[in-house]
Amino acid sequence: MARGTLVGLLVALLLAAAVGSATAQVNPFRVQQRYKEASQGKSIDDYTRRLNDDDPATRLEAVKNLGESGSNDAIEYLVQATGDPDQSVMIKAIDYLGKLRATAATQILVQKLFMKEVPTAVQQRILVSLGRMGDVRAAAPIGEYLDRDIDPETRGTAIFALGEIGDHASIAKLQTIQADPANDAHMQRLAGEAVAKINRRMSPSTVAVQIPALEDPDKPGPRR
Repeated sequence: MARGTLVGLLVALLLAAAVGSATAQVNPFRVQQRYKEASQGKSIDDYTRRLNDDDPATRLEAVKNLGESGSNDAIEYLVQATGDPDQSVMIKAIDYLGKLRATAATQILVQKLFMKEVPTAVQQRILVSLGRMGDVRAAAPIGEYLDRDIDPETRGTAIFALGEIGDHASIAKLQTIQADPANDAHMQRLAGEAVAKINRRMSPSTVAVQIPALEDPDKPGPRR
Protein backbone atom coordinates (compact mmCIF):
# COMPACT_ATOMS: atom_id res chain seq x y z
CA MET A 1 0.00 0.00 0.00
CA ALA A 2 1.34 3.44 -0.93
CA ARG A 3 2.41 5.76 1.92
CA GLY A 4 -0.08 8.48 0.85
CA THR A 5 -2.95 6.02 0.80
CA LEU A 6 -2.00 4.69 4.24
CA VAL A 7 -1.88 8.18 5.73
CA GLY A 8 -5.26 9.03 4.21
CA LEU A 9 -6.76 5.86 5.62
CA LEU A 10 -5.46 6.64 9.10
CA VAL A 11 -6.83 10.19 8.97
CA ALA A 12 -10.22 8.90 7.87
CA LEU A 13 -10.30 6.39 10.72
CA LEU A 14 -9.36 9.06 13.28
CA LEU A 15 -12.07 11.42 12.01
CA ALA A 16 -14.68 8.66 12.11
CA ALA A 17 -13.73 7.83 15.69
CA ALA A 18 -13.91 11.48 16.73
CA VAL A 19 -17.33 11.94 15.15
CA GLY A 20 -18.61 8.76 16.74
CA SER A 21 -17.37 9.84 20.16
CA ALA A 22 -18.95 13.28 19.81
CA THR A 23 -22.26 11.77 18.67
CA ALA A 24 -22.31 9.45 21.66
CA GLN A 25 -21.91 12.43 24.03
CA VAL A 26 -24.56 14.67 22.40
CA ASN A 27 -27.93 14.87 24.12
CA PRO A 28 -30.44 15.62 21.33
CA PHE A 29 -32.96 17.00 23.82
CA ARG A 30 -30.42 19.44 25.23
CA VAL A 31 -29.38 20.53 21.75
CA GLN A 32 -33.00 21.31 20.93
CA GLN A 33 -33.44 23.09 24.26
CA ARG A 34 -30.37 25.26 23.70
CA TYR A 35 -31.55 26.13 20.22
CA LYS A 36 -34.97 27.12 21.56
CA GLU A 37 -33.44 29.21 24.34
CA ALA A 38 -31.12 30.98 21.93
CA SER A 39 -33.79 31.70 19.34
CA GLN A 40 -36.27 32.80 22.02
CA GLY A 41 -33.78 35.14 23.63
CA LYS A 42 -33.08 36.76 20.31
CA SER A 43 -36.81 37.12 19.67
CA ILE A 44 -37.48 38.62 23.11
CA ASP A 45 -34.89 41.32 22.47
CA ASP A 46 -36.42 42.04 19.09
CA TYR A 47 -39.96 42.24 20.49
CA THR A 48 -38.98 44.55 23.34
CA ARG A 49 -37.39 46.98 20.91
CA ARG A 50 -40.66 47.08 18.99
CA LEU A 51 -42.55 48.09 22.14
CA ASN A 52 -41.06 51.57 21.68
CA ASP A 53 -42.11 51.86 18.04
CA ASP A 54 -44.24 54.85 17.06
CA ASP A 55 -46.73 52.62 15.26
CA PRO A 56 -49.40 51.12 17.61
CA ALA A 57 -49.85 48.16 15.25
CA THR A 58 -46.16 47.30 15.62
CA ARG A 59 -46.36 47.57 19.39
CA LEU A 60 -49.49 45.38 19.41
CA GLU A 61 -47.72 42.71 17.37
CA ALA A 62 -44.77 42.87 19.78
CA VAL A 63 -47.10 42.29 22.73
CA LYS A 64 -48.67 39.30 20.97
CA ASN A 65 -45.25 37.80 20.28
CA LEU A 66 -44.13 38.38 23.87
CA GLY A 67 -47.28 36.78 25.22
CA GLU A 68 -47.04 33.76 22.94
CA SER A 69 -43.37 33.25 23.75
CA GLY A 70 -44.31 31.92 27.19
CA SER A 71 -41.04 33.25 28.55
CA ASN A 72 -40.76 34.56 32.11
CA ASP A 73 -38.58 37.33 30.71
CA ALA A 74 -41.57 38.56 28.72
CA ILE A 75 -43.66 39.34 31.80
CA GLU A 76 -41.68 42.45 32.72
CA TYR A 77 -42.26 43.89 29.27
CA LEU A 78 -45.94 42.94 29.24
CA VAL A 79 -46.33 44.87 32.50
CA GLN A 80 -44.63 47.79 30.80
CA ALA A 81 -47.10 47.52 27.92
CA THR A 82 -50.07 47.91 30.30
CA GLY A 83 -49.14 51.61 30.36
CA ASP A 84 -49.23 51.94 26.57
CA PRO A 85 -51.19 54.99 25.34
CA ASP A 86 -53.04 52.82 22.81
CA GLN A 87 -55.94 50.98 24.45
CA SER A 88 -55.73 47.92 22.20
CA VAL A 89 -52.07 47.41 23.13
CA MET A 90 -52.83 47.93 26.81
CA ILE A 91 -55.71 45.42 26.78
CA LYS A 92 -53.70 42.79 24.91
CA ALA A 93 -50.88 43.03 27.48
CA ILE A 94 -53.39 42.69 30.33
CA ASP A 95 -54.97 39.65 28.66
CA TYR A 96 -51.64 37.90 28.29
CA LEU A 97 -50.66 38.57 31.90
CA GLY A 98 -53.82 36.75 32.91
CA LYS A 99 -53.21 33.94 30.45
CA LEU A 100 -49.67 33.47 31.79
CA ARG A 101 -50.94 33.67 35.40
CA ALA A 102 -48.30 36.31 35.99
CA THR A 103 -48.93 36.99 39.67
CA ALA A 104 -45.93 39.30 39.67
CA ALA A 105 -48.26 41.77 37.94
CA THR A 106 -51.07 41.52 40.52
CA GLN A 107 -50.30 44.74 42.38
CA ILE A 108 -49.83 46.72 39.17
CA LEU A 109 -53.17 45.57 37.80
CA VAL A 110 -54.95 46.26 41.10
CA GLN A 111 -53.60 49.81 41.14
CA LYS A 112 -54.69 50.34 37.55
CA LEU A 113 -58.16 49.01 38.41
CA PHE A 114 -58.72 51.96 40.76
CA MET A 115 -57.45 54.67 38.42
CA LYS A 116 -60.25 56.97 37.28
CA GLU A 117 -58.68 57.56 33.88
CA VAL A 118 -58.70 53.84 33.05
CA PRO A 119 -61.68 53.09 30.73
CA THR A 120 -64.39 50.69 31.88
CA ALA A 121 -63.52 48.21 29.13
CA VAL A 122 -59.95 48.04 30.43
CA GLN A 123 -61.14 47.63 34.02
CA GLN A 124 -63.21 44.64 32.96
CA ARG A 125 -60.20 43.00 31.28
CA ILE A 126 -58.16 43.63 34.42
CA LEU A 127 -60.78 41.84 36.51
CA VAL A 128 -60.81 38.89 34.12
CA SER A 129 -57.02 38.63 34.24
CA LEU A 130 -56.92 38.86 38.02
CA GLY A 131 -59.46 36.06 38.16
CA ARG A 132 -57.34 33.91 35.87
CA MET A 133 -54.24 34.56 37.94
CA GLY A 134 -56.00 33.34 41.08
CA ASP A 135 -53.80 35.45 43.36
CA VAL A 136 -55.59 35.87 46.72
CA ARG A 137 -53.88 39.23 47.19
CA ALA A 138 -56.32 40.63 44.65
CA ALA A 139 -59.45 39.41 46.46
CA ALA A 140 -59.73 42.16 49.11
CA PRO A 141 -59.13 45.02 46.64
CA ILE A 142 -61.77 43.60 44.29
CA GLY A 143 -64.15 43.46 47.25
CA GLU A 144 -63.49 47.16 47.84
CA TYR A 145 -63.93 47.82 44.15
CA LEU A 146 -67.43 46.34 44.36
CA ASP A 147 -68.37 49.15 46.76
CA ARG A 148 -67.83 51.69 43.99
CA ASP A 149 -70.50 53.00 41.68
CA ILE A 150 -69.88 50.70 38.71
CA ASP A 151 -72.11 49.46 35.92
CA PRO A 152 -73.83 46.05 36.23
CA GLU A 153 -71.63 44.34 33.63
CA THR A 154 -68.42 45.38 35.39
CA ARG A 155 -69.92 44.44 38.77
CA GLY A 156 -70.77 41.00 37.45
CA THR A 157 -67.22 40.59 36.13
CA ALA A 158 -65.80 41.52 39.55
CA ILE A 159 -68.06 38.99 41.27
CA PHE A 160 -66.99 36.31 38.80
CA ALA A 161 -63.32 37.17 39.43
CA LEU A 162 -63.78 36.65 43.18
CA GLY A 163 -65.21 33.22 42.51
CA GLU A 164 -62.25 32.36 40.29
CA ILE A 165 -59.73 33.55 42.87
CA GLY A 166 -61.42 31.42 45.52
CA ASP A 167 -60.44 33.30 48.67
CA HIS A 168 -62.61 32.21 51.64
CA ALA A 169 -62.56 35.77 53.00
CA SER A 170 -64.61 36.88 49.98
CA ILE A 171 -67.63 34.76 50.93
CA ALA A 172 -69.10 37.29 53.38
CA LYS A 173 -68.99 40.03 50.75
CA LEU A 174 -70.57 37.80 48.14
CA GLN A 175 -73.32 36.62 50.50
CA THR A 176 -74.17 40.25 51.25
CA ILE A 177 -74.58 40.90 47.53
CA GLN A 178 -76.63 37.74 47.16
CA ALA A 179 -79.02 38.69 49.98
CA ASP A 180 -79.39 42.37 49.07
CA PRO A 181 -82.89 42.90 47.62
CA ALA A 182 -81.62 45.98 45.80
CA ASN A 183 -79.66 43.68 43.48
CA ASP A 184 -81.47 42.06 40.59
CA ALA A 185 -81.87 38.30 40.27
CA HIS A 186 -78.97 38.01 37.83
CA MET A 187 -76.51 39.69 40.20
CA GLN A 188 -77.73 37.61 43.13
CA ARG A 189 -77.29 34.45 41.09
CA LEU A 190 -73.73 35.41 40.11
CA ALA A 191 -72.85 36.01 43.75
CA GLY A 192 -74.38 32.68 44.77
CA GLU A 193 -72.43 30.85 42.06
CA ALA A 194 -69.19 32.51 43.19
CA VAL A 195 -69.83 31.42 46.79
CA ALA A 196 -70.55 27.87 45.65
CA LYS A 197 -67.37 27.82 43.58
CA ILE A 198 -65.26 28.93 46.55
CA ASN A 199 -66.88 26.35 48.81
CA ARG A 200 -66.26 23.58 46.29
CA ARG A 201 -62.59 24.45 46.15
CA MET A 202 -62.38 24.37 49.93
CA SER A 203 -64.25 21.09 50.27
CA PRO A 204 -62.03 18.11 51.24
CA SER A 205 -63.88 15.99 48.68
CA THR A 206 -62.40 18.06 45.87
CA VAL A 207 -58.88 17.04 46.84
CA ALA A 208 -59.55 13.54 48.09
CA VAL A 209 -57.66 10.79 46.34
CA GLN A 210 -59.38 7.46 45.92
CA ILE A 211 -57.07 4.55 46.66
CA PRO A 212 -58.15 1.10 45.48
CA ALA A 213 -58.81 -1.26 48.37
CA LEU A 214 -56.03 -3.75 48.97
CA GLU A 215 -56.92 -7.39 48.71
CA ASP A 216 -57.04 -9.33 51.97
CA PRO A 217 -54.53 -12.18 51.58
CA ASP A 218 -56.56 -14.31 54.03
CA LYS A 219 -59.82 -13.78 52.16
CA PRO A 220 -60.54 -16.54 49.65
CA GLY A 221 -60.70 -15.34 46.10
CA PRO A 222 -63.56 -15.92 43.69
CA ARG A 223 -64.12 -19.45 42.53
CA ARG A 224 -63.05 -20.15 39.00
